[in-house]
Amino acid sequence: MAQTSQLLERLKKEYTRILKDNMVGIYLHGSYVMGSYNEEVSDLDYIVVVKEPLNFNDKKRLMNVTIKKLWPLSPRKGLEFHVLLLADTTHFTDPLPFDFHFSETHLSEYAFNPDKYIKTMHGKDPDLAAHITILNHYGQELIGKPIEEVFSDVPSADYWHSITADVNDANQEILIHPMYIVLNLCRVLAYKQDHLTVSKLAGGEWGLKCLPEKYHFIIQAALARYTLASSKDPFNSISAAQLDQFAFLMLQKIGPAH
Repeated sequence: MAQTSQLLERLKKEYTRILKDNMVGIYLHGSYVMGSYNEEVSDLDYIVVVKEPLNFNDKKRLMNVTIKKLWPLSPRKGLEFHVLLLADTTHFTDPLPFDFHFSETHLSEYAFNPDKYIKTMHGKDPDLAAHITILNHYGQELIGKPIEEVFSDVPSADYWHSITADVNDANQEILIHPMYIVLNLCRVLAYKQDHLTVSKLAGGEWGLKCLPEKYHFIIQAALARYTLASSKDPFNSISAAQLDQFAFLMLQKIGPAH
């Protein structure tokens, strides 16, 4: 975790230097604040809140320090951040507008044409309902105003819609990303059945307590991979048909998004 501590100090220093008085704060969410962060499997999630929209040069400088100074210290899955306006975070609407966004998913797109990426990466993101709910429950201020002064509550219906949208294609994606999908299905069902807002790790642990025992080996495999408990891939001994059956059962229990 020493590397992540260094990353956070550098993030705070560099972003403050670029954004100056326009910055309201930098807020951590995701696995880092939920007690399930692992530099070998996680990403680092944060939200930057500003008073006014960033101009092109500010976004370019932000990306330069993110790639050159922060990325070398980042965890295995990189960094994911949104830049949001204070006027939007204090009056939540769904989907919430964002002024800028970046994650490892967009790394090649950014590298191919940085200027185009910077100019076009803005819009609305339904994932922000889940991010801000987590932030309101577990978040940490890296720097800036207190969370309760910056972020309004997210209606539970918007949070539910956001997390269920994330598992809509679970029956296909479970074969490609079994660890992520198994744990995500568990955390979504934990919210539906027990109204728990939990991490992927805690979602898997909930699944072991609350789901039929015949599926425990699948959940245990996901937890073993997530916690790096085994040097071998625990999913090697699980068939595609078994994963299909698990996804089908979970999606039935979760039901439609609305």
